[in-house]
Order: sequence, then C-alpha cells, then structure tokens
Amino acid sequence: MILIDSIYIHNSGGRALLEILINYTQTQQKDSYYFLIDSRLDKFLVNKIPADNYKILDASEKNRRKFYIQNKIKFTFFVCFSNVPPPITLKRPVIIYFHNDLILNAKNSNFGLLQRFKFYLKKRYIFFRMNEAYFWVVQSRIMKENLNKYLRINLSKIYIFPFFEKFSPIPEIRLVPNTFLYVASLSKNKNHKKLIQAFIEASLKTNKTFTLKLTLTPTEFEKISIETNYKKSNFELINLGVLKKESLIYYYQEANFLIYPSLKESFGLPLIEATNFSLKIIASDLPYVHEIIKPSLTFDPYSVESISKSILKAMETDNLPETKVLVENKLDNFMDFIISQDVQK
Repeated sequence: MILIDSIYIHNSGGRALLEILINYTQTQQKDSYYFLIDSRLDKFLVNKIPADNYKILDASEKNRRKFYIQNKIKFTFFVCFSNVPPPITLKRPVIIYFHNDLILNAKNSNFGLLQRFKFYLKKRYIFFRMNEAYFWVVQSRIMKENLNKYLRINLSKIYIFPFFEKFSPIPEIRLVPNTFLYVASLSKNKNHKKLIQAFIEASLKTNKTFTLKLTLTPTEFEKISIETNYKKSNFELINLGVLKKESLIYYYQEANFLIYPSLKESFGLPLIEATNFSLKIIASDLPYVHEIIKPSLTFDPYSVESISKSILKAMETDNLPETKVLVENKLDNFMDFIISQDVQK
C-alpha cells in the first residue's frame, strides 16, 4: 500500500492539488492508496476517500512521527505531499512533492523578518530530514533549479511533474464586461494591497465601470478593504469568498481577465485554470509566470503605477493577444512514476 502524507495541506493551491490527486486515486485501485489527512482539511474532500483508507491527525511533527513509527511496516511506498520529508528515516522508496518556493527563498515577497525566519527554520528542518535516496518532484524547471540551489539536492533526484485539472464549462454563462478576477488567499506574497491600490488609481483615470473580484475569507476581505481605504466608485471591489470548484468555474467564465500580481509562486494554478476558459491573463512580469504561460499583458508587480496602467490598457484594447499555456499536464506521468518506484521496491 502507498501512503500519501498530506499533513499541512488544507487550503489554497495545496488543497487544489490534493483534490486532483484524491479524485485520480479513487478512479484507480483506490485500496492501494492510504491518506494521512490534516484535521483542518474540509470534510468534502475527506468523504471522497473510503473510510478505511485515511487517518486524520492534528498537524504537527510529533503526531506525524508517532504515526510513522506505528505504521511504517504497513506501507511499501511513501509520498510526502506537503514539502516535508518523513519525520523518521525510511529505507523504503520516498517521494517528496515540493510546492512552496517561499520555504526556499522568501526574499522580495512582502513578508516581515519574523515570517522569513519561520520559513528559514522550516528549510533547516527539511534539510535535516533529507536523505540522498529520496526522490523529489516539483511543478516547474525553476523549482527544480531552486531545490538544487537552496537545498543542494542532486538534480538527478528531482523530477518535474506539473499537474492540473481541465474544467468543463457551464453552459450559458454570460460574460460581464470589464470584470477582473484574482483567485488567491491573503498571503503577503499575493500582493493584494498593491493590486487594490492600482485599481483605485485606475478608477481616477477612466470613466468606465469595472470590477475586481477576490476569493478571500470575510475577515481577510474586511482587513484588506480597511488597509487600502477602498470606497466604491466606478471601480467595484467584490469578495466571492473561498470558492468550491463549481463556483470557481462559474466566475472564471463570467470574467474577462484574470489579474495575477503575486510576487512568488511555485506554479500558479489559477494561471492554467483561467486559460482553460480563454480569459486574458494580466500577470506579474516574473519568471514563474513565463515558465507556465504566455500572458496577454504583464506589469511590474512592485509598482502600483505599472499595475494600474495594465488595468487601463486591458479595458481599452480590443485585440489583446490570447494567453497560451506552455506546460503539459503530467498527472499520469506522476502516478506512473509512483507506481514504478513501488514495483521496484
């Protein structure tokens, strides 16, 4: 049996990836997979897994270590899905799926000294728990290079398997003119404050009515509204809340543009998802963006003025280039890799 350890995965991009993985395994030999689940993960996902094929734990290395010690002989292969290697040394095959670039380097990502120090401590712990026999999987070439640079992992041990879901459109959803969507949590690197300030600035330079829709919790939305001194004008700021997949599909189809000012990403799943619905993507002029898509328009994410100009240009230009995806879905390859290593154990 294969253990998929998803402790520390419960929201944002990690949750989206875990849902894709759970859905996939339940269409295969589902009894071959056992999930270690973070207690903060919503029951909607947990209920997709047979009751005998998961264990829920409060997220901590102490609880994780206890589980591994008590159950390690039950599993032939281990997949650590949340960046952190096993809490004990294992002599059986192990894959660490690494998808948080902030742990490696949080510079220029809007985080304060304390949070950067926490990322540093986590990186040191990962380094301490590493084993040269383990395999590592990432979503992009940039992440592979960063793992090699910051954790000194041999490039031959790092594999690139990005994966994402291709959504089916909902019929008869009408496009709402001049609608911008930003799918992200209120993490510092997501750059919401400069984004909203840029929309406010753009509103002073046009008579057009336009809307920015966010996907934050009510508390996060209230916080960022106060911080930016937002007041409704010809620019309307709307919070959609944290969306389930079906609702997200609806709002992707309704919007003209996905705007993506994030300062650092391991992949940027909404960039792929939005392209699936033919949105024009306006994004940070940063390497992670150009690694996975060819955007319609870019801006300097550190400059409110640059973001504001791109908003106005998007609304005023009828023939913006189409956004194109530059990566392939490698989910089948990733699962084949897991199975092949399990067979060779």
